[in-house]
Amino acid sequence: MLPTLFATHAQADLPLHEQLVRTLRHAILDGHLPLASRLPATRTLAADLQLSRSTVELAYARLESEGYLQRKVGAGSFVAIAAQRPTAAPRKAAAGLSQRGQAIADMGACRDGVNPLTQTSFFTGQPDSGAFPRELWGKLMLQRWKKDGEQLMRYGNPQGLPELRAAIASYLAQSRNVVCDAGQIVI
Repeated sequence: MLPTLFATHAQADLPLHEQLVRTLRHAILDGHLPLASRLPATRTLAADLQLSRSTVELAYARLESEGYLQRKVGAGSFVAIAAQRPTAAPRKAAAGLSQRGQAIADMGACRDGVNPLTQTSFFTGQPDSGAFPRELWGKLMLQRWKKDGEQLMRYGNPQGLPELRAAIASYLAQSRNVVCDAGQIVI
């Protein structure tokens, strides 16, 4: 989950647990790990970062003692404080496509292929549709429909569902080291 952030903010002269504490603290304060978001289990994070579990446990315990995390036995570790971001500076106008991006767009990157045999993964930007978990997606959609069906029938935010945009921004920050907020994402 956090290997990219860890690699970016690591300081080789510090012990590993201290590097992880600083990385997680930085991610929380910058809003990459929002309030109440669940952190990976210590075993999972240790495996992802190729650290010992005790190193991750030490970092989590320290962050808990400083008030950044709340740990619940059997439930996990959760961010306990909200980001303290300064007021955002005005955004610059969006840049146009790069030459490569324009070439991909010109090739028809966002169009379905004519031949169904080559449609799976041979087009730029086209994921393998056979790998999509359709059954799970259907179950989750049905749950959401039962819970919020009336609201889903109304016009929503023109940029897309705010919760989804926030989740995407958080994912991009954690896995791709892309610093953005939900307001910069359009679905």
